[in-house]
Amino acid sequence: MECGALILDSYESRTPRLVVEVLSPSTSTLDRFRKLEEYKRHPTIAYIQLGETRWPSATLYRRDGETWDTQAFETMDAEVDLPAIGATLSLADIYDGMTFVGLREAPIA
Repeated sequence: MECGALILDSYESRTPRLVVEVLSPSTSTLDRFRKLEEYKRHPTIAYIQLGETRWPSATLYRRDGETWDTQAFETMDAEVDLPAIGATLSLADIYDGMTFVGLREAPIA
């Protein structure tokens, strides 16, 4: 699915609708705060999904006018519905082939 006009000689889109950020332990703080706020300022982005690498967990930020709603997905059978782009992502597909050592679910905050 193409979400905007193709920019020749580039891997970027000027009108992105979805951003998926994979959180690594070394950059998680930067991704969750600084980069997240930058993504939220982009006018065409409808969804921002942050995905953990240490356990199966995703956080979805969904634009609702001028505000953002947040939803957490923490089980492998969870499905992330993205109607603005006509897609659904399952955590089972996102984490297909991955194993998690010592943790079965996201830790309780």
